[in-house]
Amino acid sequence: MQSIEKLKLMEVGERIKAVLSGRRPDRVPWTIYSMLLPRGKFEREMRDMGLGIVSGCSVCKSSAPNVRVETRTEGDYVYATYHTPVGKASSVIRTGLKFQSPGGSAIVEHLVKGIDDIKVLKFMIEDTVYEPDYENYGQLEDEIGSDGIVTSGIGYTPLMEIIINQMGFKTFATMLFRHPEAVEELVEVLGRKQTEALRILADSPVEIVSLGDNIDGVFVSPHLFEKYLLPYYNEYSSLLKGKGKVVMSHMDGRLRVLKDLIAKTKLDVIEAFTPPPMGDLPLKDARSAWRDKVIWINFPEEILLRSADEIRNFTVHLLEEIAPGDGFIIGITEDINPEHFRKGIRIVTETIFKYGNLPIIPPLR
Repeated sequence: MQSIEKLKLMEVGERIKAVLSGRRPDRVPWTIYSMLLPRGKFEREMRDMGLGIVSGCSVCKSSAPNVRVETRTEGDYVYATYHTPVGKASSVIRTGLKFQSPGGSAIVEHLVKGIDDIKVLKFMIEDTVYEPDYENYGQLEDEIGSDGIVTSGIGYTPLMEIIINQMGFKTFATMLFRHPEAVEELVEVLGRKQTEALRILADSPVEIVSLGDNIDGVFVSPHLFEKYLLPYYNEYSSLLKGKGKVVMSHMDGRLRVLKDLIAKTKLDVIEAFTPPPMGDLPLKDARSAWRDKVIWINFPEEILLRSADEIRNFTVHLLEEIAPGDGFIIGITEDINPEHFRKGIRIVTETIFKYGNLPIIPPLR
Protein backbone atom coordinates (compact mmCIF):
# COMPACT_ATOMS: atom_id res chain seq x y z
CA MET A 1 0.00 0.00 0.00
CA GLN A 2 1.00 3.62 -0.42
CA SER A 3 2.55 5.67 2.37
CA ILE A 4 0.12 6.46 5.16
CA GLU A 5 -1.26 9.95 5.56
CA LYS A 6 -3.33 10.89 8.60
CA LEU A 7 -6.70 12.41 7.78
CA LYS A 8 -9.06 14.05 10.26
CA LEU A 9 -12.76 14.76 10.62
CA MET A 10 -13.77 12.57 7.73
CA GLU A 11 -17.13 11.32 6.51
CA VAL A 12 -17.44 7.55 6.32
CA GLY A 13 -17.23 7.52 2.53
CA GLU A 14 -13.97 9.43 2.76
CA ARG A 15 -12.70 6.98 5.36
CA ILE A 16 -13.38 4.01 3.10
CA LYS A 17 -11.70 5.62 0.11
CA ALA A 18 -8.73 6.66 2.25
CA VAL A 19 -8.12 3.05 3.29
CA LEU A 20 -8.58 1.81 -0.27
CA SER A 21 -5.94 4.26 -1.46
CA GLY A 22 -3.44 3.34 1.27
CA ARG A 23 -3.99 6.33 3.54
CA ARG A 24 -4.92 6.46 7.21
CA PRO A 25 -8.36 7.89 8.02
CA ASP A 26 -9.36 9.33 11.37
CA ARG A 27 -11.03 6.10 12.49
CA VAL A 28 -11.69 2.55 11.33
CA PRO A 29 -14.42 2.60 8.65
CA TRP A 30 -17.54 0.68 9.75
CA THR A 31 -19.94 -0.33 6.96
CA ILE A 32 -23.01 -2.35 6.02
CA TYR A 33 -24.49 -3.39 2.70
CA SER A 34 -27.35 -1.04 1.87
CA MET A 35 -29.80 -3.91 1.36
CA LEU A 36 -29.12 -5.18 4.90
CA LEU A 37 -30.00 -1.91 6.67
CA PRO A 38 -33.74 -1.18 7.02
CA ARG A 39 -34.54 2.52 6.61
CA GLY A 40 -35.87 4.59 9.49
CA LYS A 41 -34.99 6.00 12.90
CA PHE A 42 -32.58 3.23 13.89
CA GLU A 43 -30.74 3.58 10.59
CA ARG A 44 -30.33 7.34 11.09
CA GLU A 45 -28.99 6.85 14.61
CA MET A 46 -26.40 4.33 13.47
CA ARG A 47 -25.33 6.36 10.46
CA ASP A 48 -24.94 9.44 12.66
CA MET A 49 -22.44 7.38 14.69
CA GLY A 50 -20.41 6.47 11.61
CA LEU A 51 -22.05 3.42 10.04
CA GLY A 52 -21.52 3.72 6.29
CA ILE A 53 -23.53 2.41 3.35
CA VAL A 54 -22.08 0.12 0.67
CA SER A 55 -24.34 -0.03 -2.36
CA GLY A 56 -23.96 -1.87 -5.65
CA CYS A 57 -24.95 -0.77 -9.14
CA SER A 58 -24.58 -2.37 -12.55
CA VAL A 59 -23.10 -0.23 -15.32
CA CYS A 60 -23.79 -2.49 -18.25
CA LYS A 61 -26.96 -4.08 -19.54
CA SER A 62 -27.21 -7.34 -21.42
CA SER A 63 -29.47 -9.05 -23.91
CA ALA A 64 -29.49 -12.38 -25.72
CA PRO A 65 -31.27 -11.81 -29.05
CA ASN A 66 -31.47 -15.49 -29.98
CA VAL A 67 -32.65 -16.84 -26.65
CA ARG A 68 -36.36 -16.98 -25.84
CA VAL A 69 -37.30 -17.26 -22.17
CA GLU A 70 -40.60 -18.79 -21.14
CA THR A 71 -41.63 -18.42 -17.49
CA ARG A 72 -44.52 -19.47 -15.32
CA THR A 73 -45.16 -18.97 -11.61
CA GLU A 74 -46.80 -21.48 -9.29
CA GLY A 75 -47.02 -20.22 -5.74
CA ASP A 76 -43.50 -19.37 -4.59
CA TYR A 77 -41.83 -21.16 -7.50
CA VAL A 78 -40.78 -19.61 -10.80
CA TYR A 79 -40.17 -22.06 -13.63
CA ALA A 80 -38.05 -20.79 -16.53
CA THR A 81 -37.33 -22.51 -19.84
CA TYR A 82 -34.64 -21.15 -22.15
CA HIS A 83 -35.19 -21.89 -25.84
CA THR A 84 -32.16 -21.65 -28.14
CA PRO A 85 -31.31 -22.86 -31.67
CA VAL A 86 -29.25 -25.69 -30.12
CA GLY A 87 -31.86 -26.90 -27.65
CA LYS A 88 -33.59 -25.88 -24.45
CA ALA A 89 -32.83 -26.01 -20.73
CA SER A 90 -34.79 -25.09 -17.62
CA SER A 91 -34.36 -23.87 -14.06
CA VAL A 92 -36.53 -23.34 -10.99
CA ILE A 93 -36.25 -20.50 -8.47
CA ARG A 94 -38.05 -20.35 -5.14
CA THR A 95 -39.13 -16.85 -4.14
CA GLY A 96 -40.68 -15.32 -1.03
CA LEU A 97 -37.94 -16.55 1.27
CA LYS A 98 -37.24 -14.56 4.41
CA PHE A 99 -33.66 -14.07 5.45
CA GLN A 100 -32.99 -10.82 7.31
CA SER A 101 -35.88 -9.26 5.41
CA PRO A 102 -38.63 -10.70 3.18
CA GLY A 103 -38.22 -11.11 -0.55
CA GLY A 104 -35.30 -13.51 -0.77
CA SER A 105 -34.94 -16.17 -3.46
CA ALA A 106 -32.87 -19.27 -4.12
CA ILE A 107 -32.18 -21.58 -7.05
CA VAL A 108 -33.72 -24.98 -6.34
CA GLU A 109 -33.08 -26.48 -9.78
CA HIS A 110 -30.07 -25.28 -11.76
CA LEU A 111 -29.99 -24.85 -15.51
CA VAL A 112 -27.31 -27.49 -16.09
CA LYS A 113 -28.38 -30.97 -15.04
CA GLY A 114 -26.59 -32.99 -17.73
CA ILE A 115 -24.05 -32.74 -20.53
CA ASP A 116 -26.66 -31.64 -23.10
CA ASP A 117 -27.49 -28.59 -20.99
CA ILE A 118 -23.89 -27.38 -21.24
CA LYS A 119 -24.34 -26.93 -24.99
CA VAL A 120 -27.39 -24.74 -24.34
CA LEU A 121 -25.64 -22.69 -21.67
CA LYS A 122 -22.62 -22.20 -23.92
CA PHE A 123 -24.87 -20.82 -26.65
CA MET A 124 -26.62 -18.50 -24.17
CA ILE A 125 -23.28 -17.12 -22.99
CA GLU A 126 -21.95 -16.53 -26.49
CA ASP A 127 -25.23 -14.95 -27.59
CA THR A 128 -25.09 -12.33 -24.81
CA VAL A 129 -24.57 -8.74 -25.93
CA TYR A 130 -23.39 -6.07 -23.46
CA GLU A 131 -24.00 -2.32 -23.65
CA PRO A 132 -22.93 0.56 -21.38
CA ASP A 133 -25.51 1.76 -18.86
CA TYR A 134 -23.79 4.40 -16.73
CA GLU A 135 -26.68 6.69 -15.79
CA ASN A 136 -27.91 4.84 -12.68
CA TYR A 137 -24.42 4.76 -11.20
CA GLY A 138 -24.06 8.54 -11.30
CA GLN A 139 -27.49 9.01 -9.75
CA LEU A 140 -26.74 6.56 -6.93
CA GLU A 141 -23.37 8.19 -6.25
CA ASP A 142 -25.09 11.56 -5.90
CA GLU A 143 -27.72 10.12 -3.55
CA ILE A 144 -25.25 8.40 -1.22
CA GLY A 145 -22.68 11.19 -1.33
CA SER A 146 -20.15 10.93 1.50
CA ASP A 147 -22.37 8.56 3.52
CA GLY A 148 -20.76 5.54 1.87
CA ILE A 149 -19.60 4.17 -1.46
CA VAL A 150 -21.03 2.66 -4.62
CA THR A 151 -19.41 -0.41 -6.15
CA SER A 152 -20.02 -2.29 -9.37
CA GLY A 153 -19.13 -5.61 -10.92
CA ILE A 154 -20.16 -8.33 -13.33
CA GLY A 155 -21.14 -11.00 -10.82
CA TYR A 156 -19.09 -14.10 -10.19
CA THR A 157 -15.88 -14.98 -12.00
CA PRO A 158 -16.29 -17.90 -14.47
CA LEU A 159 -15.83 -20.92 -12.21
CA MET A 160 -17.98 -19.55 -9.39
CA GLU A 161 -20.70 -18.44 -11.82
CA ILE A 162 -20.84 -21.99 -13.16
CA ILE A 163 -20.88 -23.58 -9.70
CA ILE A 164 -23.25 -21.22 -7.91
CA ASN A 165 -25.70 -20.08 -10.57
CA GLN A 166 -25.59 -22.68 -13.35
CA MET A 167 -24.80 -26.13 -11.91
CA GLY A 168 -24.67 -26.28 -8.13
CA PHE A 169 -21.78 -28.02 -6.36
CA LYS A 170 -23.01 -31.60 -6.81
CA THR A 171 -23.56 -31.36 -10.56
CA PHE A 172 -20.33 -29.41 -10.98
CA ALA A 173 -18.32 -32.13 -9.21
CA THR A 174 -19.93 -34.80 -11.39
CA MET A 175 -19.34 -32.83 -14.59
CA LEU A 176 -15.73 -32.04 -13.70
CA PHE A 177 -15.06 -35.74 -13.08
CA ARG A 178 -16.89 -37.11 -16.14
CA HIS A 179 -16.56 -34.26 -18.64
CA PRO A 180 -13.59 -32.08 -17.61
CA GLU A 181 -13.03 -30.81 -21.15
CA ALA A 182 -16.63 -29.55 -21.35
CA VAL A 183 -16.28 -27.70 -18.03
CA GLU A 184 -12.97 -26.15 -19.06
CA GLU A 185 -14.42 -24.99 -22.37
CA LEU A 186 -17.37 -23.44 -20.52
CA VAL A 187 -15.01 -21.58 -18.18
CA GLU A 188 -13.05 -20.24 -21.16
CA VAL A 189 -16.18 -19.17 -23.06
CA LEU A 190 -17.55 -17.37 -20.01
CA GLY A 191 -14.18 -15.74 -19.36
CA ARG A 192 -14.04 -14.31 -22.88
CA LYS A 193 -17.59 -13.00 -22.63
CA GLN A 194 -17.03 -11.49 -19.19
CA THR A 195 -14.02 -9.63 -20.55
CA GLU A 196 -16.38 -7.80 -22.92
CA ALA A 197 -18.43 -6.62 -19.94
CA LEU A 198 -15.30 -5.74 -17.98
CA ARG A 199 -14.07 -3.46 -20.77
CA ILE A 200 -17.33 -1.52 -20.46
CA LEU A 201 -16.87 -1.42 -16.69
CA ALA A 202 -13.25 -0.30 -17.05
CA ASP A 203 -14.34 2.67 -19.18
CA SER A 204 -17.10 3.64 -16.72
CA PRO A 205 -16.91 6.24 -13.91
CA VAL A 206 -16.94 3.41 -11.34
CA GLU A 207 -14.05 3.60 -8.86
CA ILE A 208 -14.43 0.31 -6.96
CA VAL A 209 -15.09 -3.04 -8.64
CA SER A 210 -16.10 -6.29 -6.95
CA LEU A 211 -15.29 -9.63 -8.61
CA GLY A 212 -17.75 -12.03 -6.94
CA ASP A 213 -17.09 -14.56 -5.41
CA ASN A 214 -18.13 -16.25 -2.10
CA ILE A 215 -14.88 -18.16 -1.81
CA ASP A 216 -14.68 -20.95 0.78
CA GLY A 217 -11.73 -23.33 0.97
CA VAL A 218 -13.99 -26.20 2.02
CA PHE A 219 -15.74 -26.11 -1.37
CA VAL A 220 -13.02 -24.61 -3.56
CA SER A 221 -9.81 -26.59 -3.20
CA PRO A 222 -6.36 -25.05 -3.70
CA HIS A 223 -6.14 -26.95 -7.01
CA LEU A 224 -9.41 -25.46 -8.29
CA PHE A 225 -8.43 -22.00 -7.06
CA GLU A 226 -5.02 -22.07 -8.71
CA LYS A 227 -6.28 -23.47 -12.02
CA TYR A 228 -9.61 -21.71 -12.48
CA LEU A 229 -9.70 -18.64 -10.23
CA LEU A 230 -6.21 -17.19 -9.88
CA PRO A 231 -5.71 -16.58 -13.64
CA TYR A 232 -9.01 -14.70 -13.92
CA TYR A 233 -8.45 -12.62 -10.79
CA ASN A 234 -5.13 -11.51 -12.22
CA GLU A 235 -6.31 -10.99 -15.79
CA TYR A 236 -9.39 -9.05 -14.72
CA SER A 237 -7.48 -7.06 -12.09
CA SER A 238 -4.84 -6.01 -14.62
CA LEU A 239 -7.50 -4.82 -17.04
CA LEU A 240 -9.39 -2.85 -14.39
CA LYS A 241 -6.39 -1.45 -12.51
CA GLY A 242 -5.01 -0.26 -15.82
CA LYS A 243 -7.98 2.12 -15.85
CA GLY A 244 -7.48 3.21 -12.24
CA LYS A 245 -10.04 0.97 -10.54
CA VAL A 246 -9.73 -0.54 -7.07
CA VAL A 247 -10.46 -4.27 -7.38
CA MET A 248 -11.78 -6.54 -4.66
CA SER A 249 -13.33 -9.97 -4.28
CA HIS A 250 -15.93 -11.19 -1.79
CA MET A 251 -14.18 -14.01 0.10
CA ASP A 252 -16.38 -14.69 3.12
CA GLY A 253 -15.60 -18.36 3.77
CA ARG A 254 -12.89 -20.47 5.37
CA LEU A 255 -9.66 -19.38 3.72
CA ARG A 256 -6.82 -21.03 5.65
CA VAL A 257 -5.92 -23.51 2.89
CA LEU A 258 -6.14 -20.75 0.24
CA LYS A 259 -4.17 -18.10 2.13
CA ASP A 260 -0.97 -18.31 0.09
CA LEU A 261 -2.78 -18.52 -3.25
CA ILE A 262 -4.87 -15.47 -2.39
CA ALA A 263 -1.59 -13.65 -1.74
CA LYS A 264 -0.65 -14.29 -5.38
CA THR A 265 -3.70 -12.46 -6.73
CA LYS A 266 -3.50 -8.90 -8.01
CA LEU A 267 -6.59 -8.01 -6.01
CA ASP A 268 -6.37 -4.78 -3.99
CA VAL A 269 -8.93 -5.82 -1.38
CA ILE A 270 -10.02 -9.09 0.22
CA GLU A 271 -13.61 -8.15 1.03
CA ALA A 272 -15.91 -9.90 3.52
CA PHE A 273 -12.97 -11.70 5.16
CA THR A 274 -14.55 -13.51 8.10
CA PRO A 275 -12.28 -14.19 11.10
CA PRO A 276 -12.90 -16.94 13.68
CA PRO A 277 -15.18 -18.22 15.07
CA MET A 278 -16.95 -18.45 11.70
CA GLY A 279 -13.83 -18.31 9.53
CA ASP A 280 -10.74 -20.47 10.07
CA LEU A 281 -7.94 -17.97 9.36
CA PRO A 282 -6.77 -15.76 12.25
CA LEU A 283 -6.48 -12.07 11.45
CA LYS A 284 -2.77 -11.95 12.23
CA ASP A 285 -2.10 -14.72 9.72
CA ALA A 286 -4.23 -13.00 7.08
CA ARG A 287 -2.39 -9.71 7.56
CA SER A 288 0.98 -11.46 7.46
CA ALA A 289 0.09 -13.17 4.18
CA TRP A 290 -1.63 -10.22 2.49
CA ARG A 291 0.58 -7.27 3.41
CA ASP A 292 -0.13 -5.44 0.16
CA LYS A 293 -3.92 -5.82 0.38
CA VAL A 294 -6.71 -4.12 2.28
CA ILE A 295 -8.64 -6.54 4.47
CA TRP A 296 -12.32 -5.64 4.63
CA ILE A 297 -13.54 -7.68 7.59
CA ASN A 298 -17.01 -9.17 7.77
CA PHE A 299 -18.00 -8.95 11.44
CA PRO A 300 -18.90 -12.58 12.29
CA GLU A 301 -22.69 -12.70 12.45
CA GLU A 302 -22.65 -15.49 15.03
CA ILE A 303 -21.21 -13.05 17.57
CA LEU A 304 -24.30 -10.85 17.22
CA LEU A 305 -26.44 -13.67 18.62
CA ARG A 306 -24.60 -13.43 21.94
CA SER A 307 -25.06 -11.21 24.99
CA ALA A 308 -24.33 -7.49 24.91
CA ASP A 309 -21.15 -7.90 26.96
CA GLU A 310 -19.86 -10.67 24.68
CA ILE A 311 -20.51 -8.58 21.56
CA ARG A 312 -18.78 -5.57 23.10
CA ASN A 313 -15.79 -7.60 24.26
CA PHE A 314 -15.39 -9.26 20.87
CA THR A 315 -15.49 -5.89 19.12
CA VAL A 316 -12.84 -4.42 21.40
CA HIS A 317 -10.66 -7.50 20.90
CA LEU A 318 -11.13 -7.24 17.13
CA LEU A 319 -9.97 -3.62 17.19
CA GLU A 320 -6.95 -4.57 19.27
CA GLU A 321 -6.14 -7.38 16.82
CA ILE A 322 -6.00 -5.00 13.85
CA ALA A 323 -3.92 -2.38 15.70
CA PRO A 324 -2.69 0.11 14.62
CA GLY A 325 -5.58 -0.32 12.15
CA ASP A 326 -4.01 0.63 8.82
CA GLY A 327 -5.41 -1.24 5.84
CA PHE A 328 -8.54 -2.51 7.59
CA ILE A 329 -12.27 -1.88 7.20
CA ILE A 330 -14.96 -3.58 9.31
CA GLY A 331 -18.38 -4.30 7.86
CA ILE A 332 -21.55 -6.35 7.79
CA THR A 333 -21.81 -8.32 4.55
CA GLU A 334 -24.20 -11.15 5.44
CA ASP A 335 -27.73 -11.53 6.80
CA ILE A 336 -28.29 -11.16 10.54
CA ASN A 337 -31.00 -12.85 12.57
CA PRO A 338 -33.76 -10.17 12.74
CA GLU A 339 -34.28 -10.75 16.47
CA HIS A 340 -30.67 -9.75 17.17
CA PHE A 341 -30.10 -7.17 14.43
CA ARG A 342 -30.70 -3.91 16.31
CA LYS A 343 -29.00 -5.05 19.50
CA GLY A 344 -25.92 -6.28 17.67
CA ILE A 345 -25.52 -3.38 15.25
CA ARG A 346 -26.00 -0.81 18.01
CA ILE A 347 -23.36 -2.35 20.29
CA VAL A 348 -20.76 -2.72 17.53
CA THR A 349 -21.44 0.79 16.23
CA GLU A 350 -21.13 2.33 19.70
CA THR A 351 -17.96 0.36 20.44
CA ILE A 352 -16.24 1.33 17.20
CA PHE A 353 -17.36 4.93 17.74
CA LYS A 354 -15.73 4.88 21.18
CA TYR A 355 -12.56 2.90 20.47
CA GLY A 356 -12.04 3.06 16.70
CA ASN A 357 -9.84 6.17 16.42
CA LEU A 358 -6.59 5.58 14.51
CA PRO A 359 -3.94 4.69 15.31
CA ILE A 360 -5.31 2.02 17.65
CA ILE A 361 -3.03 1.56 20.66
CA PRO A 362 -3.86 -1.50 22.80
CA PRO A 363 -5.01 -2.10 25.42
CA LEU A 364 -8.19 -0.18 24.73
CA ARG A 365 -9.68 -0.73 28.20
